[in-house]
Amino acid sequence: MPETFREAVAWLRAEAGQDARTAKPRRLPLGHILVAPAVFQVRTGAAAGGVTEPLHVQALQRALEAKHEDVRVLDPVTVYAVGKGAYCIDGHHRLAAYRAAKVKGSVPVEWFEGSLAEAIAEAAKRNQKVKLPMTQTERLEAAWRLVILGAHSKRKTAEASGVSERTVANMRALYRQAVEQELKVGSYVETLRATQWDDDFEYTDAMREARVNRYVQGLVKQFGPRTPTHVEEFAEAVAKWGGSQFAGAMASWLAPAGYEEFEDTDF
Repeated sequence: MPETFREAVAWLRAEAGQDARTAKPRRLPLGHILVAPAVFQVRTGAAAGGVTEPLHVQALQRALEAKHEDVRVLDPVTVYAVGKGAYCIDGHHRLAAYRAAKVKGSVPVEWFEGSLAEAIAEAAKRNQKVKLPMTQTERLEAAWRLVILGAHSKRKTAEASGVSERTVANMRALYRQAVEQELKVGSYVETLRATQWDDDFEYTDAMREARVNRYVQGLVKQFGPRTPTHVEEFAEAVAKWGGSQFAGAMASWLAPAGYEEFEDTDF
């Protein structure tokens, strides 16, 4: 399976041209449910199984293990038929939990009917549910994938991904430029950098938040979800790594509004 969204979609379209499956049972063996994270998992940092939130997987695993072995099931995984294969479009964390809990046999599924473009839009839409909210970075990436598809209106793309129609319009212009320049179209951020839009593209609040979220995700990946125990030492290390300009920016951001320094006085 190709790594970039555009190439993976082309690969799936080729697969769809093969003999299509006719049977669509309400349960499938775990090993028969395929994943294509590059297409159907919009959450950033998804691994081969499409999973990005190990704590969520652990919670689902505990819920499964608390049940009797005969009824260890979760909500149906939504699958989409591509050729003879059944690809998960919603439920990657449930699949990972099943495997972690060593569930054997078949699991409940529901089949999504529609075109490949509609299935991708549905995957983005379902990931906006409150059960595991999407970050702004993930919403932007979901919108970018739909823009690449070119099968939906601005309004539908915005509704499915949770971004504004103005952002979708900007993405369309960016995509046209990338194609005209014959650049490799990767993720939204990668393409933004490749086309050098950082210099003349409007830097919106949504883009700023997306960049902040990427930094946060990098820190969580490196140090874990909890704040380091030795806070002062960690802060000093970060300041040394970033330099004086970075330390000054941190101090400015952390200072409360209206803060003013004062001289020591006797109380």
